[in-house]
Amino acid sequence: MKRKIIKLAEKTLVVSLPTAWVEEQGLDKGDEVDCDVEDQRLIIIPPLKKTSRETEIDITGTSERVLRWQISSLHKQGYDQIVVSGYSQEQYDILQDLLTNLFIGFIVKDRSKLRIVIGEVTVVDVSEFDAMLRRAFRLMITAFDDLHEAILSSSSLKKLIDIEHDSNKVTNFCERLLNRNLIQKEKGHFWYVVAWNLEKIVDNFKYLAQKYDKTLSLDEETLTLFEKTKEFATGYYECFYDFDFETLISLDALKKELLDAWSKQLEEGTQKLFAHYMHIIVLQIADLSASMIALQANQE
Repeated sequence: MKRKIIKLAEKTLVVSLPTAWVEEQGLDKGDEVDCDVEDQRLIIIPPLKKTSRETEIDITGTSERVLRWQISSLHKQGYDQIVVSGYSQEQYDILQDLLTNLFIGFIVKDRSKLRIVIGEVTVVDVSEFDAMLRRAFRLMITAFDDLHEAILSSSSLKKLIDIEHDSNKVTNFCERLLNRNLIQKEKGHFWYVVAWNLEKIVDNFKYLAQKYDKTLSLDEETLTLFEKTKEFATGYYECFYDFDFETLISLDALKKELLDAWSKQLEEGTQKLFAHYMHIIVLQIADLSASMIALQANQE
């Protein structure tokens, strides 16, 4: 929408704000907004509206898997407080595990024999989204680095499970902000796909750690292929933050080469399980392409 610039004083120029946006944000005369200049764009950021969203859930007889799905979904949807009733001690332990390993800024706020109240205890800082998403990318690279080190040193892969826990926390935080419509409203669905994909990529490293519970050794050909896959992941990370179509085209060509090579390893190699997860990782990293292109259009 277009707006005319109004001159109020010798050096004061004013642009009116759209009424619908002002009403949606609950703004009024005297309220303060943040203004950021980004290239040729002026970005107006309203103060964070702290409207509490609460819900209740009865988990009587709910299995562990379903309970994890339910609570994680409510957290991602942006609820600030979740009242849980009909719980057992075992289910309480599961909730504690979720609070420790998945949610950022959530604790048990109240507990009785009939119910548990879990909720947010820190104010969500929407400005952290960009840093947290970059952190999610970095955790993907760290997973590659730590797996590489473990292979070369014949050491345990257990550190990969900790990385996966950190990845879950960071990506869930990003998804929560997006679902609450606090940020990136125009293309939030593309940002969500990126965060979701990053979580799924790192999941594969956890699966590898669980399958190879001691150490993992690779023959020279498989190790070289893994190192090339690591370069592929790094290339996507760098391209996301310094976008270039020629680079993306080169990465797409490398994707095809890697998929062919890992497919061959699946048929003929000695580490078929490892090849299986590497094949999945290549596909999932490449799935970032469409969202990456869509988001870059926002920068033009």
